Amino acid sequence: MRGCLSVLVIAALFVLGVGWFGGPPIASAVVRTALTSSGLEADDLQVTVEANPPLEVALGRADEVTVEGSNVRWNDLRAESLTLTLRTVNLIDRTAESADGFLDNVDLAAPGADPVVASVTFAGAADAAKTTVRIDAATVEQLALDAFERALGAKPDAVTLVGPNLIRVRTRLGTVDGTMEIDSGSLVVRASIATITLVDPGSSTPIKLTGLAVHDGSLELTGTLDVSSLLE
Repeated sequence: MRGCLSVLVIAALFVLGVGWFGGPPIASAVVRTALTSSGLEADDLQVTVEANPPLEVALGRADEVTVEGSNVRWNDLRAESLTLTLRTVNLIDRTAESADGFLDNVDLAAPGADPVVASVTFAGAADAAKTTVRIDAATVEQLALDAFERALGAKPDAVTLVGPNLIRVRTRLGTVDGTMEIDSGSLVVRASIATITLVDPGSSTPIKLTGLAVHDGSLELTGTLDVSSLLE
C-alpha cells in the first residue's frame, strides 16, 4: 500500500513539475500556431507566454503573451518588425482583454505609387486598439506631388503639408489648398482641381483609419487595430 502511495505521489509531483516548467513553452507553441493560421507570418516569429503561477496555463489562462518578429506579413500589411503584448489572455477562448505594441517601417498601399512607409503604435482593447500611423512630411508631400501629377497630367511646382489638415499645391496657374480627409478608411485630398486618394490600406489590412492631423511636422493618421483577430 505504501509503495502504491509513493508511486502516486511521485507521479503527481512529476505532472506538477511538467505543468510548472513546461506549461508556458507548450502554450507558446500553441499560440504561435494560432497566429500563423490567422495570417501572421514573420522570418523569426518569437512567442513568449507568461503566467503567475505558471500552472495557470493548464487552465488556459496567461497574464501576458509577447510576440516579436521581423519581415512581418499580416494579411495585406507588411512591416519590417513587430512587437506586440497581449494581456489577460484566455488561451482556450482565444481572447485577450488588451494589447499594445508597435510596427516599424510599415508599407501602406498608395494607388499608382510605391507603398508609403510609416510607423504604427497601438494600445487599448484588443479588438479595437487605438492606433496612430505616423508618416513624415517629406513622404506625404512627395506622395501628393506624384498623385496630383497623375491626376492633372502636369507636375505641380511644389506641395507643402500645412496643419491641421491641409496640403498646399503650387502650380504655374496659382496656389490651391486641398483638405486631407479619411474617406471610407482611405486618406484623400479634396481640392477644387481634383480629389486625390493618397493612401488606401485595403479591406484586408487590420488597420482601420478614422482621423488625421498634422503634428510636429508629420502626418498622424488615427484609427483602430483589431489585434484579437490574430488569436481566432
